[in-house]
Amino acid sequence: MDIFSNTIQKTEFASAERSSAIQIKNQAEYFVEDGIFSTFLNTVPTFLLVLNENRQIVYANGAVKKLFPGDPFVNIYGKRPGELLNCSNFKESVSGCGTTKFCSQCGAVKSILSSLSGLENNEECRIIQGQDESALDLRVWSKPLRINNEVYSIFAFTDISDEKRRKALERIFFHDVINTADNLLKLSELLKEVKGEELIRYNETFSIFTNKLIDEIKSQRDLLYAENNELIVNRVKCNSLEIVSDVIVLYSNYQLVKEKEIVIDQNSENISFISDQVLLKRILGNMIKNALESSSDGDKVIAGSRFNDNEIEFYVHNNGFMPDEVQLQIFQRSFSTKGAGRGLGTYSMKLLSEKYLHGKILFESNKEKGTTFYARFPLQI
Repeated sequence: MDIFSNTIQKTEFASAERSSAIQIKNQAEYFVEDGIFSTFLNTVPTFLLVLNENRQIVYANGAVKKLFPGDPFVNIYGKRPGELLNCSNFKESVSGCGTTKFCSQCGAVKSILSSLSGLENNEECRIIQGQDESALDLRVWSKPLRINNEVYSIFAFTDISDEKRRKALERIFFHDVINTADNLLKLSELLKEVKGEELIRYNETFSIFTNKLIDEIKSQRDLLYAENNELIVNRVKCNSLEIVSDVIVLYSNYQLVKEKEIVIDQNSENISFISDQVLLKRILGNMIKNALESSSDGDKVIAGSRFNDNEIEFYVHNNGFMPDEVQLQIFQRSFSTKGAGRGLGTYSMKLLSEKYLHGKILFESNKEKGTTFYARFPLQI
């Protein structure tokens, strides 16, 4: 992609127009030569950029230049923020950052456009970076600036990935895990008073809650290992319907189920293949959990497996529908329709599938047919 080219102007959101290399050079030199302005911006520890009316970078402070060393006219100037930060979405369009359908939900683009119209703005922004799909959570601020009758945006950003992760883990461990542990405590007290067949039934329930607690902890451990490139893949012979059945049994005992039902699709195919059984169950479990959370009482969640173009495909269907703004953000870390401190489920199943099992996660959602998630994997990894 030529960051100075205007030969192709195609957009699904913000303007695709770009300034020429000469225009960028002249604007950049103005800010560099203004010693007071440059000195002031370089004292700010936050990452800070000056963007022109076409959202292209014409100045970067010292904090940014440390991230992208070398000649700023080569490595920084002329790019848009998403292009600088290697956002995976900008490559979806020949016109770059801000012009894809995904950009309509991007906090950074929204903030920049607001400032270019004369209004200060701050947002949160979630970025999946490059081929390794590293997740980045940012807090961004944009402030309008007018110099020599030209409109600019002062755009600052800071990495809040650790803050978002902490909040998500707090939600999981201070809510989900503690609730499960509390149920175990109550059951342990009841076990002191029951006998015979009732004792057997309570022991089975105790075992279910114990396994649930262990699974919650292990799922967060595996996600942390996966993000740190420390996750080890254990290749074993797998049976697709056995995996589906095991996960359904586990989630049938969750509070999420209530008046809902999880069933195996009668048209499923039983397939033998080589993969990591634990990670597959983690991925399918997140698919089922997501479907349950999106379903209403009385609904049925359907799961199954089948061949699809020489690959194995797991699928989970529910009757719920995801609006467009949800579909565009569904795999972003920290994005959730369920409130603050959530949003790791769909992100983790995409990360585990694509980075470790050489698979792919897809979905389709509409009002007529509901929502189906698909996880496709090679028959041998």
